[in-house]
Amino acid sequence: MTRLKTGLLLVMVAVVGLVGVGCSSKANDSSAPVQINLPDGRQVSVPETPKNIVTLGGQWTDVALSFGVTPVGYYDAIRLQTGTAPPWFGDKLKNSTLVDPNKDVVGAVAKLKPDLILAPGFASMAGGFDALSKLAPTIDKISGEQVDPWQDMVTLMGTILHQPEKAKEIINGVNEKINGIVAKYPGLKDKTYAFAYLYGADQISVLGDESDGAAKLFSSLGLRMAPRLVQQAKESGQPRFQVSTENVGLLNADLLVVAAQTPKLQQRVEGLPGYQGLTAVKNHAVSMMSTTQITGLNEPSPNSIPYAFDQMMPALAAAAAQH
Repeated sequence: MTRLKTGLLLVMVAVVGLVGVGCSSKANDSSAPVQINLPDGRQVSVPETPKNIVTLGGQWTDVALSFGVTPVGYYDAIRLQTGTAPPWFGDKLKNSTLVDPNKDVVGAVAKLKPDLILAPGFASMAGGFDALSKLAPTIDKISGEQVDPWQDMVTLMGTILHQPEKAKEIINGVNEKINGIVAKYPGLKDKTYAFAYLYGADQISVLGDESDGAAKLFSSLGLRMAPRLVQQAKESGQPRFQVSTENVGLLNADLLVVAAQTPKLQQRVEGLPGYQGLTAVKNHAVSMMSTTQITGLNEPSPNSIPYAFDQMMPALAAAAAQH
């Protein structure tokens, strides 16, 4: 899917209070309603600080948890696929209800009596999104991008919860960890990387869009996408394009981050003709990740980013040491 240009997110805090000198109402007053103008033209008004939040997406769940807010209900693809929640959630969701998208989503959410629903991508549900919107203020995607920028999500949550300073603290905390890696491994600057996923026995999905959320994480470390991959994406018109396993040579770069759905497929990647000759492989700068781990990069959020980088650390160190 071609990435759309980033939509402008306008958040306006309407302060309701006495008019006149000495007014005590402030923008961080929990009684002040928040109006959000979304890129699809929708306007959503959150009348007061929500207490029962439902997060139908892993990014929003992590953003809420970063503020110390536990959603009353959540949808998480990793939990449904693997049976366990992403490790960066810890055990914070043990008292929350897992919403199954294959069942009656609206009915399940209604039972939770939400006062805010965060449902990125659910606007495509025929009639379902409108039904959710009747239960409580419901927010779909907040940008025109395929994956909403995590910083924008944190900022918006801070506005909704009337905790803008906390939002800044969360964003700065993640950036400090990223800057710490940059300071520790200055050799990463201008090194090339390839980011790929083996979906099946014969097809590899490769990232070639430098504006992708995951790509921005790599660039924050000083890395740059392998030029061949950028060119291939432009020629194919696809930000994430498919290559056959016989063309594994396209993944040649200083750093290789790759994942597969199963351990068996991971072994298949390592046994492909030409794989052992890749620069990253020869220099031990390969991070072989699980589906869960790579989701932390594909759908970045405040806690998934440090987790994913921790998994990559040995490969990052090896790439930085190359001359």
